[in-house]
Order: sequence, then structure tokens, then C-alpha cells
Amino acid sequence: MTFRKSMVIHTSGLLFVFMMCLASLLVYLRAREIRASMEKDALTFATLTAGPLCEAYENYYESGYFKFRELVLNLLMLDRNLIGVQIYTVNNKKLFDSAELEGKGTEEVKKNGAFYKRLKDICPTLSNSKDGEYYDMVFPYLEPWGWHRYSVRYLFTKKYLKQRLRFLFTATISLSFFSIIFASFISFLHTRATVRPLEKLTDAARKMSKGNFDTRIESRGRDEISILAEAFNEMSDQVKIDLKMLKSQKKILSDANVELKRLNELKSQFLASVSHELKTPLTSLKGYIDYIAQGKLGPLTDAQEKGLDVAKRNLNRLHKQILNLIDFSSFESGKIEVSPTPFHIDGIVREAVTNLDAKLTEKSIVYEENIPSDIPPVIADRVKILQVLENLIINAVKFTPSGGKISISCRNMDGTQKGKIRICVGDSGIGISEDKQKKIFEKFFQVKPKEKHKGLGLGLAISKSILDAHNETITVNSKKGKGSNFCFTLPIYK
Repeated sequence: MTFRKSMVIHTSGLLFVFMMCLASLLVYLRAREIRASMEKDALTFATLTAGPLCEAYENYYESGYFKFRELVLNLLMLDRNLIGVQIYTVNNKKLFDSAELEGKGTEEVKKNGAFYKRLKDICPTLSNSKDGEYYDMVFPYLEPWGWHRYSVRYLFTKKYLKQRLRFLFTATISLSFFSIIFASFISFLHTRATVRPLEKLTDAARKMSKGNFDTRIESRGRDEISILAEAFNEMSDQVKIDLKMLKSQKKILSDANVELKRLNELKSQFLASVSHELKTPLTSLKGYIDYIAQGKLGPLTDAQEKGLDVAKRNLNRLHKQILNLIDFSSFESGKIEVSPTPFHIDGIVREAVTNLDAKLTEKSIVYEENIPSDIPPVIADRVKILQVLENLIINAVKFTPSGGKISISCRNMDGTQKGKIRICVGDSGIGISEDKQKKIFEKFFQVKPKEKHKGLGLGLAISKSILDAHNETITVNSKKGKGSNFCFTLPIYK
């Protein structure tokens, strides 16, 4: 249903209810006024005619009946609502009934206490008949000296009253009905004049939503809809300006993005080239230091051996960083390749711990291992998984204080020979806050970059890229001040 139709229907409905209520109220008030007027007229008529009628009865009923009959007929003609006149004594004896004039016999009134009381009452009384077809008025006749001998009973029909009320109801309802139709027609015209600008606004908004920002709306006058149309036109102009600016900014950002990609490729190429260039002399330097440390160039003093040990440790550290850079450059270029082979996880765990035993001893860190003897072999790239384990252990050693604890555990996740092995490296270190846990696998991210824990922030990023290449996942569970637990999965060798 359209807004215009809905508005017309609602307005017509409200008008119908209002007009019907108003018509009903007017009919009720007017009907009450007509009834009151008829009752007042009946009382006035009785007041004016009761005395002459009773006097005429005494003077002419017995001696000059025709003269009395003429008087009664004239009386009945004075008021078209009057259908009968009766004269009673206060002792409930009917003396005259106008029905006699029509040749109808009179009936004796049954003994009725209420009616008898009305005859004796010196005040006029008015009541409705049992069938509601006429008014029954009893009017007392008081002689000049105050003697109350007679009461006159008037019967006024309601036939003409009902006709008037029926006409009143029909006329009022008809007038209200035509008023509603006319008001609805006016409402329709007004609604159409009001809604048409809104329809134009809706059509313009629909065109704008499809990208046609040249749409304009004519605004006439200074009403609210015209102001809204002007605001719409201003918005359309502003959107066109903003779109032009966005296109310009988009081109600038696109060019900058292309340049960034080019620089990123150059950076990756530079890292790969530098790493490979450094690796060759570093390997040669490491070989000569080992050659000297073995005493093959002559005996060494204690001080020289200590110096060579320091040089070897720093050389190994530098070698690790260069390997990480090489792996990172491979990760950046998307060239990480894996060569899956079956192996037992306990062997590679012990190899990683042995390689890092010096670091554990240096900080007096307690090492615990929980690997079931029946753990099945896994299939993955052994060298790269060893690198993942070493990175996780180095990370644990770095953030675990002296005297702390590091543990490595393995378990078969579903207990079958077709599932996966879950390997976890836990520590009792400083832990990682919840807001930083989502970022620790990003490249160059460091948990505490300004503190003593030095590094490039590549270990976890490279570990994740290696596991991604295996289509495996790595997760972390950590609480601030309560240590961390890194876990990854590997498929069981079938």
C-alpha cells in the first residue's frame, strides 16, 4: 500500500468516526429537545383547555350534547397529536370519552391505584403508555373556589414525533455521509499535493543510489518539503565533490600502493641477497674459529679459550638471525617449500633441547618432558619443524626468569593412528597480555621491544609461516605473569 493511499484511508476513517459520533450526539440532543417541546406543548394545551372543557361538560353535556360535541371536535382539531380526551371524577368515574363521538363504546377503567392517585392529584402528571405509542396526561380542573371535582385525561399520539425523529436521523446521517465523502475527496487532493514532492524526493534518492548524482529537485515556496528538497540538492552537490575527491585520493593511494609493493619486493630481494652474502663468509669464519678452538694452530691459553667461546656464541647467534632473515625473505616471496618425511617427534624434541642446552644451563632453567613412549611417528619437513621447536624454546628461555621452568609435551589428540599429534612448549615466564596475543605472530612484533629481550621479532612469524605451509595451526594460551603455552599440530604418519 502506497503512502498516499494509506494516508487517505486513515484520514477518511478518522473523519468517518468523528462525523458519526458528532451526528449521533446531534440526533440525541435534537430528539431530546423535540420530546421536551412536545411535552411542554401538551402541558400548555391541557392548561388552556381543561377548564373550558369541564365547564362545557357541566353546562351542555346533558342539555345540549351537540354543542358540547362541537366543542370537543374543535378541541381535537387544535392539536393533531391529540387523539383522545376523557373526563373523570376524582372518585375514578369516567364521565366522558371522546371515543363516543366516533360511535365507539366506552370502556370502564379497571381499578388502578396509580391511575386513581393521578386523578386525585392537584398537579398535572405525564406518563408513557405501556406500548409507548402515546403520552398519557392527567390534568386537574380546580374550580374558582378551589374545589377539585374533575380531572381531564389527554392522550397525545407519538406518531408524528417518531416521524420527525426518523426524518431527523435520516437527514443527519445522510448529511454526515456526504460530508465524509466530500472531506475524503478534499483529503485526497490535499494528500496528493503533499505527497507528490515526497515522491519526487524518493525517486531522486533512488536515482542517486544508482550513481546518478546529477539529479535535481525543483523547490518552490518555503515550506518544509521545499527546504528538504534544497537540502537534498546541496547533499547531491556535496556527494559529487566528495566522490571526485575520493577518486583523486584513490588514484594517489593506488600509485602509492604500487610503489610500496615495488619497495617491498626490493626489500625482500635485498634481505635475501644480504643474507646469502653474509652466510658464506660467516660459515668460513665459524669454521676457522672451530679450527682455532681445537688447538690446531697452536696451544691456547685459558683467556683465549674464553674469548673464542664468546666469539662462537655470538657467531651462532648471528648465524641464527641470518637463517631467520633467509626464511623471512622466502616467506615474503611465498616460496616456502616443505619436504615431508616420517620421523619420531621425541627424537627431534631432544635434538632441539640439546642444541639449546647451553641457554637452559645459563639461566638455571628446569626442563621437563612429557612424551609417551607409544606416540606414533609424524610426517612433516623435519628440518623446518626442528626450526619451529627451536624458535619456541628460544622464545620460552628469553621470557622465563632464572630458576624458572620450561616443559615440552606431546599427545595423540584422538588416540587413533589416523589423527594428529599435538606438541606444546610451555614456560613459567612473564606471560602475554590478552590484547597482544592476537599480534605475536605478526612479523617484527615484539612483546616488550624497549626491554632487555632483544631480537628481530621474526621467530614466531616464521614458525607460523612454516606451519601454514604444512596446513597446520599454532595457538597460544597465556596469562599475564603466569607463563605461556604454545601448541601446534602435526599429522600422524599412516
